[in-house]
Order: sequence, then structure tokens, then C-alpha cells
Amino acid sequence: MPRLVQALAVGPGTVVADVGAGKGELTFALAREVGPRGHVFSTEIDPARLRRLRAAVVAAKLDNVTVVEAGGAETGLPANCCDAIVLRRVYHHLIEPAGVNASLLRSLRPGGVLAVVDFPPPFFLGRGRFGVPAPDVVSEVTRSGFEPVRLLDDWPGRGPLASYCALFRKPR
Repeated sequence: MPRLVQALAVGPGTVVADVGAGKGELTFALAREVGPRGHVFSTEIDPARLRRLRAAVVAAKLDNVTVVEAGGAETGLPANCCDAIVLRRVYHHLIEPAGVNASLLRSLRPGGVLAVVDFPPPFFLGRGRFGVPAPDVVSEVTRSGFEPVRLLDDWPGRGPLASYCALFRKPR
């Protein structure tokens, strides 16, 4: 988590989005980092996960978190709302990456940072529901209007899966 916080330049007062929050582990960690002056938008597409996430936010009394329902081609985030956005192990699930990328661009403030943390697919599967090659992410996100910043291919993974973090910036 500290490496992600540093990559995104997240700190007190920052507004950040956790896109595809799942159970909300990252959302809760980001809420602690941004503190009461900051804000976290936590998006999810699955209705059951949305309900559980909303209940967990209420139970934890996190006044600096807003849970947002996302769609297949739309994050659901307001325009120009965020200083930073992170998609952690989410990008390979996107069915309409161009639509989501356009939504991400709209939601970031000029100069804002986007981090896509994912993992390459096993060589025998190719792109799909289990991993996405980093060059595909860089190409697709750059085509949507982001400026590539850098690719960190030594990102800590989960289990035997190697991960990467692709960083982008919204032009000023």
C-alpha cells in the first residue's frame, strides 16, 4: 500500500477513487491516508458487493467515503472530482475499456494521476478475464487521452502472479 500511495501522491486532503473496489480493502486504506479533509469515491458494479460495501462504510463511520454504482462502460464518478484514481486488478475485467477510460479521463482533474495495477495473463490464455498484457493497457489508456508516465513491472503481486502498475496523467 505505501508504494501505491506514493505512486498516486495520495495524502491528507486528496480526493481519490478506488474503481472496482470489491470488498473495499483499498478503499478503507485510502480513507485513512486522505484523512477527514480528503475523500474517497469507491465504485463497484456488482449489486451485492455494493450493498456490503455501503454497509461496511456505515459501520466504520467513514464520513470521507462515497460508494458509487458503476456501469459496464462508465465509472459513475462525477466530472473533475479526483486528484487520483486507481484500478487494482480490475482492468482485465473491463468489457468496454474505451468507455471506462473516457469516464476515467472525465473524472480526473487536469494533472491528475491514474494507476492501473494488474497482471499479465498466463502465456497460454492471452487477454481475457484473467490478466491483461501491460502493453495493451498502455496503448488503450493512452489512446483515450492520457499521457503515459511510467510502467512499473516489478509491482508486488498476489500469490504466484507477477503484477505491474501503469501510471498515467491527465493533461493539464
